[in-house]
Amino acid sequence: MRNAYPLAQTVCCVVFTALICFPLPTYALKVRPSGTLQVFTQWSTGSTLGFQSPFSELEINNNFRAAHYFQIQLDINPNEPVSATALMEIDTYWGVDDGDNGYGEFSGGQISSGGANVQTSQLFMHVEPEDSNCIGRAGLISVHMPNQIGGSIILDDTVGAIALAYRFSDTLNGSVTWGRPYDRPNTTFTQQTMDLYATSFTYAPNDQLYTLYAMYSDFGKNVAGTPPGSAWVDGGNIGIWNGFADFSGAPWAFWAGFSGKYHSPSDLVFKSDLMWGTLYGGNDPASRQGAVLLGEIDWLLHNYTVGILGWWASGDNATAYENGAGRMPFVSNQWGLTDFGYYRTALTTESSLILQDATGRWTLGLLVDDLSLIDFFTSSIKLLYMRGTNSPSIVKNNRFSPALLQGGYRNYWGTYLTTQDWLIELDTESTLKLTERLNLILRLGYIHIEVDPEVWGTSDTRDAYRAVFLFDYEF
Repeated sequence: MRNAYPLAQTVCCVVFTALICFPLPTYALKVRPSGTLQVFTQWSTGSTLGFQSPFSELEINNNFRAAHYFQIQLDINPNEPVSATALMEIDTYWGVDDGDNGYGEFSGGQISSGGANVQTSQLFMHVEPEDSNCIGRAGLISVHMPNQIGGSIILDDTVGAIALAYRFSDTLNGSVTWGRPYDRPNTTFTQQTMDLYATSFTYAPNDQLYTLYAMYSDFGKNVAGTPPGSAWVDGGNIGIWNGFADFSGAPWAFWAGFSGKYHSPSDLVFKSDLMWGTLYGGNDPASRQGAVLLGEIDWLLHNYTVGILGWWASGDNATAYENGAGRMPFVSNQWGLTDFGYYRTALTTESSLILQDATGRWTLGLLVDDLSLIDFFTSSIKLLYMRGTNSPSIVKNNRFSPALLQGGYRNYWGTYLTTQDWLIELDTESTLKLTERLNLILRLGYIHIEVDPEVWGTSDTRDAYRAVFLFDYEF
């Protein structure tokens, strides 16, 4: 199976090369910079992980930090047949040097500020020949499966890839993508290559949007890291390894889904993301298969939007450690439904391991968005109630591998919920527009969790709080 797909990679490269070879006029060099600078303070319960269980053996204290986040995008020859984009970021906590000898993310915040911490978030070429319905991108690009609610649960991240899109008509278009999210050619890390092949078709009449998509991936048996789960911390393939058994042979995965939005004449907006995925890990215990169904109804009023949302995601049954996990596999956990429990981008969201992803739970929520009684002030609020769909016996009988229990679910409440566990999350964000480019933002977050002591061996949980006071300058 793995050797059958170099042809698809070759086709993508040939088509993209053909686009470049179109007769293209030459232009003088133009560079258009844009970006944002955020300077903020935050108070939270202990660390950027929000709350931890007693198994982590770490004391939780109130934590106050100051930090800044800088993002700059350079568009080279924008709006021309051939253009390029570079997106770079700097994340720094004041007084902190979390990098490797002064290099890497979060370095350079200590005294003297001598760290090298610029990250390349995106870097790609964009080709759109004149009088052509085909568009191509190649490089480090944002690859995401179609979605309407919070981003894609399957994949929503930066990937080295080639993407081609074709417009069949004003209302119908399609795309194909080949990407390589993981490759560690190292003598101590063998067979850690991962390839993605995705396609989508979108029909968009008037204010409606309907998309069908599919994605296939083949990957090496050690893509989860050595020892298994070491890549779990990276977040890059956290939804591939199921925590029960190691991969073997030639693993593969497949996803299919539907994403849609309908705007009714009465200003009701219906959104849905329906998806299913299966992964064969070379053996049944290492496999996983499941579905996630999301829905949201918004009512657009004059000064605000009110809505209800929810989702159901399949979970592990009592024999998942033998027959494979019931949680849907996914590639990246960059899902951004809320600002605290589910984060999207930037360190300002401060929650990289709190609730993790949407699988293995069901949720109901209420929201008020774009509340604006005066022109220069807006606010939003989300309230979620969440309960697990995983069998309690999986945790109670210690079916997970020791590596995952030591560094994962037992150390961070909320990443794995059984049918006996529940939590609530409350998020608010208020924005005061000071000038045309400068905003003052206040973000508040709260999570309360209840776990079954007969399942986890303790119920000594701690609530998670977070408050962020942020200046956001856009240019």
